[in-house]
Amino acid sequence: MKNILEYISNNWQQKLIILLVGLLLGWLIFGGKTESNHSHEGHQHEHEASAAESTTWTCSMHPQIQQPNEGDCPICGMDLIPMDNSGGSSSPALIEMNADAIKLANVQTTRVESGQSNKEILLNGKVSIDERRISSQAIHFDGRIEKLFVNFEGEKVNKGQTLATVYAPKLISAQEELLQALKTNDSYPELTKAAEQKLKFWKLTAKEIEQIKNSGKIQEYFEIKADVSGYVIKRNIAKGTYAKAGSILFEIADLSKVWIVFDAYEKDLPFIHKGDEIEFSISAFPSKNFHSTISYINPVIDTKKRIVQIRAEINNFDHLLKPEMFANGIIYADMKHEKSELIIPKSAVMWTGKRSIAYVKVDGGFEMRDVELGESLGESYIIKEGIEEGEEVVSKGTFTVDAAAQLNNKYSMMNRPASKPGAPMLQHYATKAFNSKLKDLLKSYLAMKDIMVETNAKESNQAAKTVMKALMQMKPSNLDLKRKAMKFWKEKYELLQDHLSEITSSEDMELQRKAFKPFNEALIASLKSLGTGDENIYIQYCPMADNDTGAYWLSLEEKIMNPYFGDIMLHCGEVTDSLIKKEPKSMHQGHQH
Repeated sequence: MKNILEYISNNWQQKLIILLVGLLLGWLIFGGKTESNHSHEGHQHEHEASAAESTTWTCSMHPQIQQPNEGDCPICGMDLIPMDNSGGSSSPALIEMNADAIKLANVQTTRVESGQSNKEILLNGKVSIDERRISSQAIHFDGRIEKLFVNFEGEKVNKGQTLATVYAPKLISAQEELLQALKTNDSYPELTKAAEQKLKFWKLTAKEIEQIKNSGKIQEYFEIKADVSGYVIKRNIAKGTYAKAGSILFEIADLSKVWIVFDAYEKDLPFIHKGDEIEFSISAFPSKNFHSTISYINPVIDTKKRIVQIRAEINNFDHLLKPEMFANGIIYADMKHEKSELIIPKSAVMWTGKRSIAYVKVDGGFEMRDVELGESLGESYIIKEGIEEGEEVVSKGTFTVDAAAQLNNKYSMMNRPASKPGAPMLQHYATKAFNSKLKDLLKSYLAMKDIMVETNAKESNQAAKTVMKALMQMKPSNLDLKRKAMKFWKEKYELLQDHLSEITSSEDMELQRKAFKPFNEALIASLKSLGTGDENIYIQYCPMADNDTGAYWLSLEEKIMNPYFGDIMLHCGEVTDSLIKKEPKSMHQGHQH
């Protein structure tokens, strides 16, 4: 019993020692790690908090919406999502792709060049019989068809070939009259001539008449001989039928020359002219090309099909072309423009509703452009607006680039820019010289705005004159703006000049500020469309300016310095937008009075 108690006591001590050692080791192993985890989590929370502070929130459907805080999209109401700022481009129209990515995606570009534009007009048609080569084989006397030597349509006949023999009672009587007249020919030669003439009216030949006179025998059956060579396309008689004088027995067509009749749509008619060359192929001979010229254009449009038939002619001596064969034609119509046009491949253009877009190669990737298309030229288009000569467009892999733009919340085929009326995206039309002058205008404007903040009417008047000098350097007539930008700038230039003149002609601060509002609106629209350079320009807004109707102005700083109120309400307003796609840290300063 004693031994048993000693064994239990010793065994318990061993277990207690093992338990204490295990607890000590557990604390040494896991205790420090827990502390480390807490420390790591603390750093992680700090990092997340820091990231949250700098996160810009955007809408997946409207990437132009960029706000510092999460919430709902003001356009569609969808939840905003964090915007990926990891090396992304600041321009929503630019999708960045390096050379390796372009090669991997198999994206190919084509340089836009000018050239004579030829429109390819595709036409469908068929081979047709030349109607001028169809002959009607008629009978010139009443008679019964005794024998028929042409029994089916499509049979080839030669000129002079006998087509049928006819029994004609009237011809028998006429022959008898001739033979009787011959007996009194010495006394009454005019009777003989009258009888001969009667037979000639019934298309008997002089040879046949002479044969009757020499033989003195009446011919009971007469032959109908082919007047022309060709193919019988219609047979109107059968053996044993009775035919009246003037009846059409056969229609014979000469197929050594045929028509190719094509259907042309109304929209193509301005580019099709008589004498134009046309190239066509026949479905039965797909590897053989034929060439001809347009010989006729029907002056009447088919009211049901809304087409016009045009005709070409071609020799068919080998009778290779059969009537009713299908033909596919193409006309290379010269557009006959006064100058060469810019040409873009069709594969470079993407459509979405009324919009047409293309991706243009720029430094660092590709820029989405809205383009205005001209005439279709087969595999290419004439470009009217959107791309300049020498630029490169994506001609292969367009959808790959567009998909990348969509995934990066950039402007794309399905994600169009939100542009206000009168403010199209025209940065790519502005020249370097124009941008330099625009930068000078902006610099003088900012100086005038700062003086207005100080509410100094006399100095702001002088500052406005400096702005006017900078503006006068930008007269549209003195600038070499490209295409569409010139029309836009002319309109804005006149507005800027008119409102600025009101400021320079007055030393009344209230009048100056009243003209300052529409001047800002025209300037902001110009900068939004034509660019601002590298500086980050903030658009600021005060809802209480101009008798609570609200007014905008521009600033290099986020801090609100109100030029419409000065010291009275210096910090009244908020930042509403930025003229480069780099959002300010805080979009709203709030109203401070």
